[in-house]
Amino acid sequence: MIGGNDIVFPAVGDSASLEACARIVRRWWPQVRFEDAVTGDKYQRLDHVPFGLVRELLAYVNADAEAAWDADSPDAAVNSMLYLVVRPEDITIVMDDPSTADMRSMLDAIRNYLWTDIRLNYARAA
Repeated sequence: MIGGNDIVFPAVGDSASLEACARIVRRWWPQVRFEDAVTGDKYQRLDHVPFGLVRELLAYVNADAEAAWDADSPDAAVNSMLYLVVRPEDITIVMDDPSTADMRSMLDAIRNYLWTDIRLNYARAA
């Protein structure tokens, strides 16, 4: 069951921002697996995800975590899955515990990217 803490980042909520967030996740989780949260389509590699079509993306730390979540296992490891949701005005990331060092670090990287992206878009519009 998806639950946890919702971290909402103001952002240009488009496919490029979602893809950038997924790339950042892959830096922390080199064996990451993805799933379209709406259709259930699974992607073993980042370059297989059709970012222009996906608005809600699950990211699993590895294949074992994916299997545990698919089985709705009560002993699925904490912070073994992220739920990324893109909307026009923001990107939300749902996770178990954002206070752990690795999750804080990942969230900081995402926040920095999205903030830079917003500033660049406003600069181009001015």
